[in-house]
Amino acid sequence: MAIGPSATGDSTATVGGPRSFAHKVVLATGIAGAACLLFVLALALWNLAVVQWQQSHITLPGALYSVEARQMHLYSSGDGSPTIVIETEFGSTSLGWYLVQERLSGLTRVCTYDRSGLGWSEPRDGPQDAETIVRRLHILLNEAGIPRPLLLVGHSGGGLYIREYTRQFPAEVAGLVFVDSSSPRQMDELPGFRAGYEDDMRHATRDHWIDRLRVWSGWERLMGHCQGGASKGFEKYAGLYDAKECRPEYVDTDFPGYRDFEAAAKQAARLTNVGSKPVLVLSKDVNRSAMEPSAVAEARYWDREQEELKALSSESWRVIARGSGHTIFKDRQDLVVDQITLLVNYLRGGPSPPFGSTTTQ
Repeated sequence: MAIGPSATGDSTATVGGPRSFAHKVVLATGIAGAACLLFVLALALWNLAVVQWQQSHITLPGALYSVEARQMHLYSSGDGSPTIVIETEFGSTSLGWYLVQERLSGLTRVCTYDRSGLGWSEPRDGPQDAETIVRRLHILLNEAGIPRPLLLVGHSGGGLYIREYTRQFPAEVAGLVFVDSSSPRQMDELPGFRAGYEDDMRHATRDHWIDRLRVWSGWERLMGHCQGGASKGFEKYAGLYDAKECRPEYVDTDFPGYRDFEAAAKQAARLTNVGSKPVLVLSKDVNRSAMEPSAVAEARYWDREQEELKALSSESWRVIARGSGHTIFKDRQDLVVDQITLLVNYLRGGPSPPFGSTTTQ
């Protein structure tokens, strides 16, 4: 009897047996993987396309200037002396100060700007300590032709930078305004601050990779997380707020300023006295009922550090913004404008502010 394929069973194994099933699984897996890859690629391209469209459809106030081979953004408005220059808190763009800038521009020249990697200033490698930031700001002001003298305004961590600027360029500075400013000693004085900071540093590399993956892949935009969230009063700037979100090249570029906080604090601490240059200290209300429980423990330390800022000058005064949180320039915009106006007028020969006092308004 002749022996054929049907007799051995080889034909059945080849057509429908284990090898055929495994081949189908591999094929299906490959197709699914390719489909996922194409989906992610499409999402990433979609995110890039939206970013490009947004950048081409915004009107950016101010201009870009070359500083140490990178573009930096500065917005100057108004006219008059002294020139107000505003330093924002860690990780914040100049956008949040635009309403204050609008109001003060009727009084004198006002400049807001974005530090490297924030807003529309290009990211760059290297340190972001106080010395570096001051050097770049000085170059930027020169490139933009900003006249001196300056009235420096520093919010939160920005207070460290205006101290260092005053130390490096004392002849350019007419006065200082600290808006709920960081203290050079807060790293070790505020309860839990150093522990939290060091924990953030330990997890920074992992967190950055996750953030980059979520933005570069387009996942953040798919989830609807790419809206800037313009707060009340800033609606006309909503396009700018949205346009700064989910830009792949700007993922976590706010981190270097936070990373170099301790170095900046030590550098700022070298300025211990500004003589008779007027100093205004604006502080949040640590007694407000809306305070989170975690903030209660640090309140008395923060209040003491705010009061001690007055010791920088023989002509200083402090105003506690009743009911305000950390962002006084938003919570109590009226107070910020009024007190800075008082200082500007004094520098122009007007009446003296209530030097030596601490009041709540």
